Amino acid sequence: MILAGIVQESELDRMDNYVKYNCEETTMYSYKNIIYKHVIPYLGTFELQKLQPVFIQQYYKHLMDDKGLSPNTAHKHHACIRKSLDYALKQQFVHRNVSDDAVTLPKKEKFTGQSYYTKEQLNTLLEMVKDTRLEFPIYSAGYLGLRREEIVGLRWQYVDLAKRLIHIEEVRTSAGSQEVVKTPKTEKSRRVLFITEELLEVLLKVKSKQDNHKRILGENYMDSGYVFTHDNGKPYRVNYITKAFKDFLEKNNLPKIRLHDLRHTFASILYEAGVDLKAISEALGHSDLGTTNKIYTHRFDKTHKKTVTAMSEALGRRR
Repeated sequence: MILAGIVQESELDRMDNYVKYNCEETTMYSYKNIIYKHVIPYLGTFELQKLQPVFIQQYYKHLMDDKGLSPNTAHKHHACIRKSLDYALKQQFVHRNVSDDAVTLPKKEKFTGQSYYTKEQLNTLLEMVKDTRLEFPIYSAGYLGLRREEIVGLRWQYVDLAKRLIHIEEVRTSAGSQEVVKTPKTEKSRRVLFITEELLEVLLKVKSKQDNHKRILGENYMDSGYVFTHDNGKPYRVNYITKAFKDFLEKNNLPKIRLHDLRHTFASILYEAGVDLKAISEALGHSDLGTTNKIYTHRFDKTHKKTVTAMSEALGRRR
């Protein structure tokens, strides 16, 4: 049997017994993309019994040198190949999994920018983003800690401007060219958030612009019901906001962070201001307090600072 056959058989087995019940559409798409666009075209014709670690090693080099993919992506490909060969081993098509033998994986890349903004940096960003297409998404991430999928998935029917409330009931994600609308992953992610004065001003501005474009374009306006849209009413694609944010930071010489790091900024500023960790966790929509605690408390652990300072004082070493 050739590798392509076992990879496809393994995929069907995983899809039927695990993936379709436990994974998101985006995960399923990513898994299939790796198999059919990369693994099978490059390694698919190899006989299982003749597949050697060196061929897999060459494949990872090909991914990075020829395809321009990152080391982190190569690790995902390795996981896919390893699972397929584990399946082959289980079915007794092979006597060992060669992906585990002498295959050196490239070192994973680490994000080299900041992991969050300071209060001053966030204020600068909020000021610079005013009256741009990114004003609503950046304000909603900065003031409410919304996720990207929550921002692009927000419809006006879930925004109560009179009571100043936003209901997080839907998210939008992408699986290749397909846009997927679904409920949030966990019950805690479904939440009601208060609209700050600053964000209210932005939302009213967005609503006014949409109403104006609707009058001008008439039947050519796509009344999608989404908050974050093009001038013709068509909602922005999920990935647009990520690239647009990155480009905005570079163009304006602002410190490099990821869009998701605005959630970290939101949480970190609140934690530093003394806001209860449970309240922050609920605002972020974390499934449990442990998630929030694990991510954020090490950054501003004032208790630890007091502890080590007390030790210094006890030893009389302070100058």
